[in-house]
Amino acid sequence: MVEETKRILDYSQKGEIDYARRIFELMTHRDTVSWNVMIRGYVENHRISHARDVFDRMPERNAVSWNTMVMGYAQEGKTDIALKLFVVMPHKDVVAWTAIITGLSRASKIEDAWCLFKQIPEPNSVSWSSIISGFQHNGLAAESLNLFKEMLSAGVEPTSHSFTSALAASADLAMFSVSQQLYSQLLKRGFECNTPIGNSTISTFIKSGSFYCAKRVFVSLHVRDTVTWNSMIMGYGQHGYGREAIMVFHQMQKARFLPDSISFMGVLLGCSRHGFVEEGKRYFYSMEKDYGIPPGPEHYACLVDLLARSGSLKEATDVILEMPFEPTPIFWRTLLNGCKIWGDLELGVYAASQNLKLEPYNSSAHLIVSDIYAADGRGKEVREIRKQMREQEAKELGCSWVEIKGRIHLFASRDETHPESDCIYPTLKLLFNDMSECAIV
Repeated sequence: MVEETKRILDYSQKGEIDYARRIFELMTHRDTVSWNVMIRGYVENHRISHARDVFDRMPERNAVSWNTMVMGYAQEGKTDIALKLFVVMPHKDVVAWTAIITGLSRASKIEDAWCLFKQIPEPNSVSWSSIISGFQHNGLAAESLNLFKEMLSAGVEPTSHSFTSALAASADLAMFSVSQQLYSQLLKRGFECNTPIGNSTISTFIKSGSFYCAKRVFVSLHVRDTVTWNSMIMGYGQHGYGREAIMVFHQMQKARFLPDSISFMGVLLGCSRHGFVEEGKRYFYSMEKDYGIPPGPEHYACLVDLLARSGSLKEATDVILEMPFEPTPIFWRTLLNGCKIWGDLELGVYAASQNLKLEPYNSSAHLIVSDIYAADGRGKEVREIRKQMREQEAKELGCSWVEIKGRIHLFASRDETHPESDCIYPTLKLLFNDMSECAIV
């Protein structure tokens, strides 16, 4: 019986679940372990209905049986069924609680996940990690960080997963002071040699604007992987440090790590932002030729941006028209912006027409098109575009924020919801008056 159960497990792990089923059905005596192994095999091979059939036929179920089914439904995105099964479980352990919370979080039902989390009799570090991650993945970065602090206050030791989630939340908010505090916490708890945490810390410091701290973490990591190198390359590339991105790209290969599509993305971004035209073209065309990596839409977008910024507008157009896929609006907007910079009205009008076919309701695209038409003296078209813009829905309200003593303060245009608005706006008025007087002098 033990030998047969091992064979079922082996076949399941190889993806040969039908062979596993044949062995299972031929067994003269099946214990709870063999039933659970078969259920787990179906779940891991994404055949949840077959797993449920085995579960329903079980003569006797234990906690493993129930937990496997709950996790299976949750992983398949069938959270309603998972929740129903969870409710009728005879005995709910922390594994089951964590499984259903994770499933609800992934399904963007974070409020339901939070309600269940508060009902756990004794949440452990894995449960806390699950809910912290859930808030972060659902765009609630501040709440995620508050939960991380609450977990520490409760005396629960953070896991590597909870640290990476908290770091990601800090990166979402670009809070440098909080990033420093998290880094101090992970050093205090001996996580400085953990590569995934190190990678998250690098990304967090870069998004917070501190390349010095990011580089310090990068250098201190004893074990680096491809993600580590890509974090630095992408960070430098996105912030316009072309030389640094190229340098790390070559250091990566000297360290015997092959670049992937993300590595090339970082280098191309760096070349585009820094104006390294020939270098950027060379890296782009070497992707498939030398590394066997076919460029994706994001790589083509970088190449078009590089060429358009440098004034090579015809070459940028040829790239768009010869791509192995249909251009999306971003390509025409990029070309359109290049035409605006370099004053190519004829090509700009063509790019504008192509863009408006795909994005008839994009306000920012309309503004660029309006400027192109105005520069070409096409007043009728300008009036038509402005009329369309007025008829469209109001664009989404933009906002900005500032971090002061670890707190984020959010501001929008003509916004008076901040609790200290009565002090802020008079102060701004005084500053504006002082600036005006200085300008006159």
